[in-house]
Amino acid sequence: MNPKLAEIAREEARKNYHGDTVAAIGNLHPIAELFEIADDVTEESLLGDWSGAFVFLCTERADVGLPVRYPDPRVGTSFAYVDAWERYAKLPKIRLWLPPEESPEIGDIVLLEPTAKGVPQMGIILSLDGDQLEIAMGNYHNHSAIVERARDDRVKGYIRLPEIDV
Repeated sequence: MNPKLAEIAREEARKNYHGDTVAAIGNLHPIAELFEIADDVTEESLLGDWSGAFVFLCTERADVGLPVRYPDPRVGTSFAYVDAWERYAKLPKIRLWLPPEESPEIGDIVLLEPTAKGVPQMGIILSLDGDQLEIAMGNYHNHSAIVERARDDRVKGYIRLPEIDV
């Protein structure tokens, strides 16, 4: 379990990060700034796909110590993108990936199959109740949010980071 990461994710999700909306200009600046050294990320590029960047923000606030971009060409891009998280977790020397049939824990990162619009999503598990997950997510309808969802066929797998000291 990783309760510190879950607590930080809950706090960050409540800040209502959002991309550009009809009513307001986006406030993704604190998230985008984390990736200034990554040449594949701009604030504009995050507008349609920023759930990975939100999870990275949470790991930064929790002092997990991940680099912006993992230095292995098989990962490919920065942790702003969901695909990089999955490729990183599945590296033979890393082995943090858990298949969907495994039992998740609080603080695990959950990866979801792409939405109907083709956008992959991920979030941090805040609590569990049977087959229901409470998840802190970025880019949930273009906002950070705390959402309830079932452990169903949309769950692609989990990433279990090493426990963080409280």
